Amino acid sequence: MCLAGPALAKSPTDLMFPSDARCYARSYTAEHLARHPAQRVTAMVLRPDRQAAAPFLGLWLTATLRGAPGGRFEALAACENIEDTLYCTMEGDAGAFSIEPGKGKAVLVTTGSRGIGLENEAGFVTLERDRGDDRSFLLRPVPCP
Repeated sequence: MCLAGPALAKSPTDLMFPSDARCYARSYTAEHLARHPAQRVTAMVLRPDRQAAAPFLGLWLTATLRGAPGGRFEALAACENIEDTLYCTMEGDAGAFSIEPGKGKAVLVTTGSRGIGLENEAGFVTLERDRGDDRSFLLRPVPCP
């Protein structure tokens, strides 16, 4: 009897977000930020949007940035499984990012070609893929707030 391996394989959504209780986060240390002076992101959180409509996974991306008015920015993304990766896009032309499984249940968030657009009450910022050090972020699993 032969088992159907690919049919039993889990999607990126199932692997990385097995429930609404799985979030990912990272707060960068002062030492890390000193070694990466062009990195504006000091902390990042990914959490599922419980109101998202299937077939997409809705994710809130929240980032705290140094040198930006208001400091804390966020965006809602719609993500879809494509092979072993989640591809996430924001409304309009606010950019995109991808999420891949990392070591030790971590995830790697990578800035898309048009960057990642975020907003807060003070305005908008873009994490650009081709400038600065805000290109990829290794986040660890944490309980959702």
